[in-house]
Amino acid sequence: MKRHIAVLAALGMLSSSVYALTPDQAISQIASDSALVSAWTSDQLKSAIPFNSTAGNVVPSQIKLFGFDLGVEAVGTSTRLDVNAFRSIPTAIVNTQTIDMFNRLPVPMILGQAKIGLPFGLDLGARFGGLPSTDINTGDTHINAGNTVWGVDLRKKIIEEGIAKPFGLTLGLNFTRAKGSLTTTTPITSTEQSGVTLSNSTANGRSDWDTKSVGVQAILDKQIAFITPYIGASANKNFGNVTTNITSNGTVLVPGSPAQSFSVTGGASSTPNSWDYRALAGLEFSMWVVKLDLQGEYAGTRNLGGDLGLRVQFR
Repeated sequence: MKRHIAVLAALGMLSSSVYALTPDQAISQIASDSALVSAWTSDQLKSAIPFNSTAGNVVPSQIKLFGFDLGVEAVGTSTRLDVNAFRSIPTAIVNTQTIDMFNRLPVPMILGQAKIGLPFGLDLGARFGGLPSTDINTGDTHINAGNTVWGVDLRKKIIEEGIAKPFGLTLGLNFTRAKGSLTTTTPITSTEQSGVTLSNSTANGRSDWDTKSVGVQAILDKQIAFITPYIGASANKNFGNVTTNITSNGTVLVPGSPAQSFSVTGGASSTPNSWDYRALAGLEFSMWVVKLDLQGEYAGTRNLGGDLGLRVQFR
């Protein structure tokens, strides 16, 4: 009988230790949880943003000396998010299982571009645009994102298509910079095992990035009547930073203590993926000086992209 009493007493002590947090300790733990979620967010964006900013920008036609090209392109990329890792973040109080999350993060943008022909078979191009402030919702999670992208490129036609040369080959160097932000607002709840209750609580996150990419590109093209199919590949060296801060606020209730309001912030930073590589394929339709481009990009199943462009090209 004494042995049973001792066992029950031990279990009682263990049970009480699970709920032994004070409100201040619980709030401190929520700040730590916010930092963990911030680290995951920055880690996802370090792949998505450089890939998006360097998407598009493929023109198989060479601009001749004193020629020029003006156009606009709609670019869309999709990055698979590691949702399993998100659900498995070792938070102590915040329950990531109840937060609505995208499986893939879509990032569209509109870019204007211009190119001019230079001596020695070169052409020089510039592009500017990005994503204006845009709202997206998934379940109870609200997202607002905006991004500004600009870049320059220098290309040279290494092989001109001809009778003895069935394909043309263009090589290019480019530089791209992206600067923007993403904000999220989502309700948060606590895990059952924490013994803590969160009431009317939300997490408000903000991610800011400033990334730069230096890339090389090779394009093989073949003109067939008014259609020019092309394939290619590119590699980009990425630099910069992605920083995320999440402010969690609401009311925390700990058994045996009065309810206490809180507002705490946790943050984390990351650097972009050092390199990314992609395969390119597309079609260019020519109608006198008007060019219509349709293109796809593949960088593994995680990063996919597409581009639809309309240009006017003289020479």
